[in-house]
Amino acid sequence: MTGWTDTREGFARLGAEYTPDYRGYVINVRDEGEDWYVYAWDERNGVTAYLCHADTENAAREILEIHAGIRRSGFLCEVWTSEEVGHCPEGATVVRFTDSKRKPGKHVRILECPQHALRSESWTKLPISQYRDEYGIDPEDSGIIGGRLGPVREGESTWAVMVDHTCQAPYVRSTLRRALAKTEPTWSDTDYVNAARSLVFNLPEDGPWYLTRVELHTIRIALERRRAKYGRFTGPGNCEAYEAIAERITEASEHAIRRRQQGLS
Repeated sequence: MTGWTDTREGFARLGAEYTPDYRGYVINVRDEGEDWYVYAWDERNGVTAYLCHADTENAAREILEIHAGIRRSGFLCEVWTSEEVGHCPEGATVVRFTDSKRKPGKHVRILECPQHALRSESWTKLPISQYRDEYGIDPEDSGIIGGRLGPVREGESTWAVMVDHTCQAPYVRSTLRRALAKTEPTWSDTDYVNAARSLVFNLPEDGPWYLTRVELHTIRIALERRRAKYGRFTGPGNCEAYEAIAERITEASEHAIRRRQQGLS
């Protein structure tokens, strides 16, 4: 397994240079204090190129390890690439963030992979772990620009929701569409709005559905608002099936909340 070599104060290589295990190095560019630069080995071009900077050695090492594929961050890059691909499917390493100019004091951010992190120097940029430590905010709980699309990766918890009737998926998608079309916002956080938009197009007909905490809360809120308006779950289909899927979503959502409060996910 590739490990750190040639480690000394202010410098460390990931893997031994001139061997197949070599991945790059991190270096502190200040004589006093810390300002770490991360350089990644590009085997195609045969050069070690600048990747990004970090405030601490541990953060710099983590970035290079994730970039080299030795470990995963558990988050996907949220940069939108195209209608065909959607959001970038690569693993994120940094958080780029600022205060929204339209809503003063509203914290907004976007997760970026090493490739996209190089394309923009606007806003503040920190490694995921450092962002979490300094601000006490998990990236999943802060305002998002765009929605995360693509497969759920290791490190992001999901809950399986059983689907046992053909009317359940259309009913949930219809509920989300209605909620998105309302003049008054159904959800208080943009994470939920973006999750709803994604689920409208991507929620499978058959189950089980493997839903993240945000997706569970998004569906639950929409279903509760619809029930509050009509007094019961109504629609062209089996009313008992609507009740069943709502109960399963609520149960999974409550479990996700409890795990979050316990610091388990």
